[in-house]
This record gives sequence, structure tokens and C-alpha cells, in this order.
Amino acid sequence: MNQVLFQRRFVLNYENISAMRRLLDDKAQALQLAPDTIQNIKLVCSEYCANLLDHQQQPATHCTISYGRHNGQYCFSISDNGSPWPAQTVQINEAELPDFPAESGMGLALIKTTFPDFNYTIGTDSNHIEFLLPKQPPRKHLVIVDDSRSQLTMLTSYLEADYQLSIFGRAEDAFKWLQGNHCDLVLTDLWMPDTNGLEFRRLVGKLRRHRLLPFVFLSGDTVSDTMAAVTQSGIDDFLAKPVDKHHLRQVLERVLNRHQHLRDAFEDSLLQQLERGTSFNPAGTTSQDFSLGNFNLQISREPEISGDFVIKNTLEDGSQLLILGDLMGHGIVAKANGGICYGLIQGILLDPHICPKELFNRLNKHLHQTETSNLICLLGIHLQSNNTIALYNAGMPAPLAFTPSCQRLREGVGLIGLFDNLEAVPQHMAMLHGDSLHCFSDGLLESELAEEEQHHLAQLAAEQRHHYLWQRQPDNHEDDRTLITLTSIE
Repeated sequence: MNQVLFQRRFVLNYENISAMRRLLDDKAQALQLAPDTIQNIKLVCSEYCANLLDHQQQPATHCTISYGRHNGQYCFSISDNGSPWPAQTVQINEAELPDFPAESGMGLALIKTTFPDFNYTIGTDSNHIEFLLPKQPPRKHLVIVDDSRSQLTMLTSYLEADYQLSIFGRAEDAFKWLQGNHCDLVLTDLWMPDTNGLEFRRLVGKLRRHRLLPFVFLSGDTVSDTMAAVTQSGIDDFLAKPVDKHHLRQVLERVLNRHQHLRDAFEDSLLQQLERGTSFNPAGTTSQDFSLGNFNLQISREPEISGDFVIKNTLEDGSQLLILGDLMGHGIVAKANGGICYGLIQGILLDPHICPKELFNRLNKHLHQTETSNLICLLGIHLQSNNTIALYNAGMPAPLAFTPSCQRLREGVGLIGLFDNLEAVPQHMAMLHGDSLHCFSDGLLESELAEEEQHHLAQLAAEQRHHYLWQRQPDNHEDDRTLITLTSIE
């Protein structure tokens, strides 16, 4: 895993397997995990950990569950401190689901069926299994509300193949869910026992995150007074029951496309205003090159106004702290939220006694208490004495180091703000003359460098490495990207 977004350590016992499942459920929305994906992760986590408890020769006492990215693909991993068990990978590969229902013995087969692409490694003090999550095209998320169970069943059968669905029999339950979750459209019955659809829409519209949420109404009531009230309410569309599958899908696609076009136009307008109000060139690349103590620093960014940001600060003891931040996503929302986070960090840095660990803890506490829905990745680079660097990585891709051979510095703690406490433990690196450290946001280098490419880079001067990595074809053409290179000059 070269980018850790979520990580938590547990004492391994049956009670905590349930705790792991609850935690994964709780963090699914923040991690933007689809309902079917989080269900599969919970299933594999439960079955694998239970297998460790039941069959490992020397059972593990602790395990760590992690979620992140590897080679541009999302993955889920479990590390344990029990005895090595390489034979288990053979057992998983050979496991088959039974032809008929069975009460037990299906754990390994369920793991293989759910996440067939996995890798098992044995370390000096732990074992590690990493499951690659199948690539899935993004699907719009619909909330469906109807007091008729048969109607919900029919609508689910029409739409579940192409949309993520959250199903509710009462508007009150749907409203509670919408208070803390994202969706792209609400499909709701107009007349329900506890409320009517128009009142439900009015309440949802008061939620800040759902002010522009599109609504499509369903009803068997098509009398003129009802139709007039619905039309005057400014809804997005209305469908008369019984609903035709083909017509339903056409209407949903049209409404979703219309709202996406409106959103894009709104964001483009805001971005143009932002560009006119600055002296920057937001569409271009900006580069900086200067000395910082015993190091030479190169910074490249594209575009300059983005969700990525870089902060340089001198601490009380005279040492330097660099911060690379990335609001995951792109577009005007990432840019705006990046600016908010930038200002928040600058405010914390006004404390003359601040240190990197305390900075991360304060920022984490604030973001957790405000329950932000933005995923914030942060990398702190503390330039210490004797050419030593301390790295604090919270959700950023693993930096590249050439000392002189190439290595990825993979220690990390996951995203800022996910939990009420953050164990910001730094990874230290001593640099000799000519060694270089390359830190970047997730728009630059998501896959591992091939061995030949690593060898080629190791032969280059540090400045050339920076230019090579920056000019290299980006893995994600939509993302903002930033590259910071530190070179030891003493």
C-alpha cells in the first residue's frame, strides 16, 4: 500500500471483530465507500480475522486493518503479529463455495469469491495480507422513499444494476440518513402516512449539503389540483404510478445530467471569478527553487490555484517545517476547501511554541469535532539538525527517497480528522550529500516505479530526478498535482 487513508489497531478477539465491522460502517461515508464495497470489506475482515483466531498455529494478539491505494487501485489490508501462515494463501486459492447451502466451512471461499486478487507477505514482526478491491465505474447514489414494500422492491429491481441505492420506508428515516450522508437524487412517493413528499423536500432543502439536491416524485394521484401543486413547487420531475421501467430510467438520467451541467457551469463561473481576482495563472505550472538550511528545495505545482497547498514555517528552535496538503478531489470545491484548510493551519502555526506533532493533533481535533466531509491528506516534513528529516504522513502517498538507491517511505497514520485522537509518529531519515527526497500529492505518481526506471533515476542528479518525475506522464490527468524535492547539499 503506497497511500494509507485509514488505519486502526485492535486487540484480536471475537468481540473486537464486531468492533471492526462497526468502525468500518462508521467511517464508510468519510472514506466515500459505496454500500456494497463496505459490506464486502466487512465480510472479508470478519472471515479472515476469525480464521486467524481459530486456526493460526500461534494466534495473533493484535491486528491492524488499513484501507488505501496501491498502484492506483484501492485496497484493504490486515496485518497480524501471529505465526507466519503462508499455507493459508494456498487454502484461499483452492477454496470453493459449496453447491448447496452450508452452515460452516465457507470462510475462505467467501474471501476468495469477494476479493480474489490478494498478496500475502511475511515481515520481521508481522504478517500482512492485502486485498485489491475490484475496479468499479462510479455510480450515482439514489435515495428511494416509499411506504409500500412492494413498490420499493420493484424500484430496487429496476435500478440496482446501475445505481447505488439507499432504501427507506419512512421519510423520517431517510431524513436522518441524509443529515450525515451524500446522495445524488431522491426518488420519493408524494403521499406517505407520516408526511408528504413536498414537505419532505422542504426539510431536506434546509440541510446545507443538500440545498440543490434533485427530487423526482412518484404518485398515483394525478388529479389537476395535485399536479398544479407539484408543478408550482419547482420539483425536478414527476412520475405517475404505475411506473414504466424504461421511462423511469430515462427521467432519472435526464435529471441527473441536467443537475451535473448546472453544477459544472456554476463551478466554471466561480473559477473564472477566482482567476480574475488573482495575479496567478491557474491553468499553468508554477515552479520554485531555493535553499533552505542544508537543503535545496524544488517545488512544482499544477495548477497554481488548486486543492493542493504548500506551507513553509520556521519553528521556535530555528528548524524548518514544510507542509504539503491535498484536499482529495478536484475542481472549485477542492480549491475552496484547500484554501480553508490552508488558513486553519496558518492560524495554528501562529503559536510560537508549536511543534509538528502538536500541529497534527490540533488540526485533527478540529476536523473531527466539526465532522467535516472533506478528505484531507497532509505530509509534514521537519528539517532537523544533522541533515535529518522527520516525516509525518497522514494520508499522503508514500514519498520516494534516493539514498542513493530508491525506496518508498510507507509509514503513515491515515487521513486527518477520522478519529478523535491521532498517533502522529514520525519516520526519520538521515540524508547524505546528494541524497534526495521526493514528496508529492496523489495526482502525480500512483503506481510503483518499474525497477529499470528506479535504476535510471538513481543515476541522475537530484535536480534531474525532480524534472523527470514532474514531466513523467501523470497517472491521473484530472487531479491537481504537486511535487516537492529536497536535496542534501552538505
